[in-house]
Amino acid sequence: MDGIVDTIDVDIHLSAEEVQRAYEGVDQVFAYALDGRSIRFPVKILWQFIGHNGIHGRFRIQYGKNRQFESVTRLI
Repeated sequence: MDGIVDTIDVDIHLSAEEVQRAYEGVDQVFAYALDGRSIRFPVKILWQFIGHNGIHGRFRIQYGKNRQFESVTRLI
């Protein structure tokens, strides 16, 4: 974890239909972080959180050097 240089918290609400579209080729999610920054990231980092009604919750996305994705955690 000492390679983490930035964290961004986002609320994500993707319906089951939106998740299905991601499987069919849409590969990026665009969201606004809780602090107002905009962020774009690969939807595949959220696959572990898919439920029967899509992907919903607040997530912390952690980045390392050169904005390389490190980890994602569901906060709520």
